[in-house]
Amino acid sequence: MDFESASVVGGTELERFVRDVALCLSVHRDRSPALVWPDGVDAVVARAGRDEADELTSALGRVLGGEVGSSFVELPLGGRSAASVAETDLVLVPVRGSCGGRVEASPPGQGGAVLQHALELRLRVGEALYVPRGFVYTLNDVHTPCTLQVFAVHPPAL
Repeated sequence: MDFESASVVGGTELERFVRDVALCLSVHRDRSPALVWPDGVDAVVARAGRDEADELTSALGRVLGGEVGSSFVELPLGGRSAASVAETDLVLVPVRGSCGGRVEASPPGQGGAVLQHALELRLRVGEALYVPRGFVYTLNDVHTPCTLQVFAVHPPAL
């Protein structure tokens, strides 16, 4: 039996994507990374051009009640990123290709993080990876050129 109301199930692809990302953050924010398969991700892939990303970024900001920035990361065949500490909450969404990823608490095992060991995964189009602020992440194992849209989710103003 499906317990979701018609208002939750309905909506545009963009609205469903924003809803699923907001739900993910409501559960995992400041605690642990999460891999989610958001409904409506096709809207993100279709809006992958730089000019078309503004509507999605604005919608995420409205629903999350804070500022959201958006950028793109291009990884060439065989590419990898240096280990980086997430300065704010990040949502990484592949819009072309795929890559490996590693997320760990910084420093490992410290803070309020639920994650005790590094999370290693393969990130593909159709998925979104939430990286909490303060966690270390690396992108690697690029077998085909990969483009990710990165949403920087800043904490709501108090």
